[in-house]
Amino acid sequence: MINTLKIVFLGIVGFGLLVYLTAPEQENKSEIVKNTDLNTSLFPSHFEVVGVGGYVKKYDLFKKVDRKYIIVLNHDSLSLVEPLKLKNRKDIVLVANISKTPWFIKKLAVNGKLEELNANSNIPMINDTSGKFTKLLNINDDTQTKYFIFKIQDDSSIIKIKELEVKEGALEFGITKEESNKYISELLLSLK
Repeated sequence: MINTLKIVFLGIVGFGLLVYLTAPEQENKSEIVKNTDLNTSLFPSHFEVVGVGGYVKKYDLFKKVDRKYIIVLNHDSLSLVEPLKLKNRKDIVLVANISKTPWFIKKLAVNGKLEELNANSNIPMINDTSGKFTKLLNINDDTQTKYFIFKIQDDSSIIKIKELEVKEGALEFGITKEESNKYISELLLSLK
């Protein structure tokens, strides 16, 4: 009995240590340089897109299909992916901001969950594991319940339209049909 408790205790301590050691370092907010002119030319040439099994070129993702909106989803706001894909919008690119998640958890669970959420969707979702995409958009707020809506102008400049929130625990515990309708209608109103 004592040996079993020792093994369980050491397992928990080991797992906690593994998560702690693989967590990304917090950036110093004063070191972040604000880029005032947001533009698609700042984006990398390729993106890791969920469900594609590889990388997609920037041109294929934005210009070829004429996508006009970028929605950056933090943890709980990822609960909007399911109801949003039912709206069949082809002018949106979603960005899953999972950069603050510990590496071990990203590899163990997050990538599979993102594929599950975005299955059978016409809306591409960029997997921003490194946080580079959110840094390019000057998003310093990684509050789990927030999401950010950006519009790509005709001249390829990008403007922030709105910053919205969902309830806390929306991804783990789900959202009701009424909450889903409220959040999605609020989001779609911002896209007009």
